[in-house]
Amino acid sequence: MGKYTDSLRGYAFETHKRDQFKCRYCGVDGSKSLDIWLTLSWDHLLPKGHPNRNNRDYIVTACNFCNTADNRYFENAKKRNLKFDGMSADALVAQRREYVMRTRDSYKEFWERNVRNG
Repeated sequence: MGKYTDSLRGYAFETHKRDQFKCRYCGVDGSKSLDIWLTLSWDHLLPKGHPNRNNRDYIVTACNFCNTADNRYFENAKKRNLKFDGMSADALVAQRREYVMRTRDSYKEFWERNVRNG
């Protein structure tokens, strides 16, 4: 594995493996198809500057959409009254999932109206 320096086969692979190749937000399963696996990335659960930001326990598998769905999550944390200290990775995922899924739902509505049925 050492020769791979990209995300899917290299530095993020152990995180994806730990998370069973599933997005921790929407649950899409990268072991089901190459096309899904190719969408996987990883997501930091803690903001820049936090001492545990790069601790692998606080980095999770996310599909590309969920990773960027609420791309102002940390920027809006204070306004949303979000907390990061003293929380487990699972609690941090649950906290962010609400915002990610809200964005996914709005995209689904758009897709159903404008794409699926043309």
